This record gives sequence, structure tokens and C-alpha cells, in this order.
Amino acid sequence: MSDTTTAEPRPSWVKVLGLSLGLPVIIGLMLFAFLAPSTASGAKDLPLAISAPEPVVTSMEDALNTQAPEAFEFSEMADADEAQDSIMNRETIGGIVVDPATQITTIYTATGNGAPYATMLNTMAQGMQAQGQNVVVEDLAPLAENDPQGTGVALLGLPLAFGGMVSAVALTFLLKNKPWHNLIGSLAVSFVGSLVVASIMHFGYDLFPESTNFWGVVGTIALGIAATSLVVTGLASLIGPAGLGIGAILTIFVSNPLSGLSTGWWWLPSPWGAIGQYIPIGATGHLLRSDLFFDGQGGTPALWVLLTWTIIGAALIALSAVRLPRQEQCTGSCRLTCSIEKIRHNHQVEPDFLCAS
Repeated sequence: MSDTTTAEPRPSWVKVLGLSLGLPVIIGLMLFAFLAPSTASGAKDLPLAISAPEPVVTSMEDALNTQAPEAFEFSEMADADEAQDSIMNRETIGGIVVDPATQITTIYTATGNGAPYATMLNTMAQGMQAQGQNVVVEDLAPLAENDPQGTGVALLGLPLAFGGMVSAVALTFLLKNKPWHNLIGSLAVSFVGSLVVASIMHFGYDLFPESTNFWGVVGTIALGIAATSLVVTGLASLIGPAGLGIGAILTIFVSNPLSGLSTGWWWLPSPWGAIGQYIPIGATGHLLRSDLFFDGQGGTPALWVLLTWTIIGAALIALSAVRLPRQEQCTGSCRLTCSIEKIRHNHQVEPDFLCAS
């Protein structure tokens, strides 16, 4: 008895020691996950459209490469229309067009892609104007008047991550072993949550441009929340609480810091910015910018990413629904066997084995 009493506290102290060492490591990794992309971010290989006579193109590329080495990756366009199309399709972050007839240089920006790109191009325009060049700046995708820095899109990271993870946790514990309830519940929470978020941003703080398709934005945010919620719920349904841990790591440590919500994914270090666009939060941010500032153009790849994650999550939940009757049948069979063995044991019949339960 005394041996048992003295031995019991040891596992608890081992757990305390493990938590004391393990949790700080996790905190450090979380900090690293957010700091690493931000500190390594900057202008590198930004896709920039350029249209001008060949000698002018060569001269401008040489000058820009001297001022900001490796900052831009130039895409030569036939004319201004092609340059504008590439910007509105989200293929380039802006453009420089020189009219050979008037010698007027037009610098096209798209602030909706992210404030850093427009700031760079505006600074470039000011430098050229200071040199006496005739330069005009035109913003093809301006932000809302009440949100000149685009902070509304950047702040969506929290409701997207929180909405997806918390709904998955709540559904997993409150509706255990009810996969179809989990599926419908996840979709319902995603839609209602997106409606609340979009309404606050649009009607409460007027953070969307006037031409915004409100219900399109609601659908995008709902799809973003559902993509995380369904996958995490499906993983938890199949493998238990470990699925919630995997979902938390994917959402907090990977998807959120690599999303590029505040700057656009081109500003993040390569290849992490591109990788982030294949995970729900990054894809939602890209699609939302297309909805808000580019008339829906350039968002199709992000839409397919979100649909793929949503389908995978629904498939995982459906798989857990198929497995559940087998598990219940096995559990019932085991309980029956246990009951028979206990009866045999009570009647002093030698059992083949005794039920541990």
C-alpha cells in the first residue's frame, strides 16, 4: 500500500516537467511561424507588366534592376490593353506603359492586390516625375474609401482561423459520433458566421467598395470557414482528438502566416507565399480580393482550392459515418461477450478470458 502511494506522484511530476519543457518549444515555434515569413518578406520577383518601344523597355528594365535588384520580374506586353488585362486578371501586380506617340508614361497600380505594391509603384512614379518625365498614375483596383490601407482584408485571418477551428472543436465534442449532424452543423456555422462577418465589415464599418457583390463576399468567407471546419471535423471523426491537433497546426502554424492576407502572397518569401495559396486561409484571401477589387477576375484557382478542401472534409466525415456502424457493432459484440464471461465467472465456470471492463 505504501509503495503504491509513493509511486503515484511520479507520473504527475513527469507530466509537469514535460509540459514545462514542451509548451515553451511550441510557443517558440508559433512565434517563428509568424516571424519567419514577415522578416523575410519583401520585393523579390514581383510580376510587373511593361509595354514600350524595345529600346525604352531595355533602358527601363536596366534602370529598375539597378535601383532595386531582383525586385521585379518583367512581362512584356503588346500594348496598354494587354497590360491592363494582365493586372485585372491578377497575373501582374502593376504595369508601366509608354505611349510612343505622346511619350507619356502611365504607371498602372492595383492597390487591391496589397498596399506594398502600389506604394512601390507610386514611389517610382514620383522619382520619374522629379526627373522631368511626363508620368501619370492610374489605380485599376482601388480600395474602399474608408479602408485606404486594406486592413479589413488583413483582419479576416482571425475569424477565418477561429471560425473554422472553434466550430470543428465544438461540433466534435457536442455531437460526438453524429457525422451527418457534424456535416450540416459545419456548413450552417460557416454560412451564418460569414454573414455576420461580412455584415459587420460592410454595413458596420463600410470597408467594402460600393460595387461589391455582398452575397458573393458572404459565399467566399463561408467557403473559407467551411474548408477548415469540415477538414478538421472529419479528421477528428476518424482519428479522434489528434485530428483537432493536426487541424490546429495546419491552421495556426501554416495557413495563417503563409496566407498573405495583409500584403498579398507575392510579398512573402518564395516558395512559401505560393504554397500558402493552396491552403484555405490564403486561398480565401486571394479570392476575396478578386471579389472586392477586381470584379471577380483572377480568383478561379483560389475557388478550386477552397472547393477541393471542402470536398475532402465532407468526404472524411462521410467515411467516418461509414465506419461508425461497424465500430458500434464491434462494441456491442464485445459487450455481449463480456457479459457472458462475467456470468460464467459468477457460476464458477472456468472462463477462457475475463473482461477487463
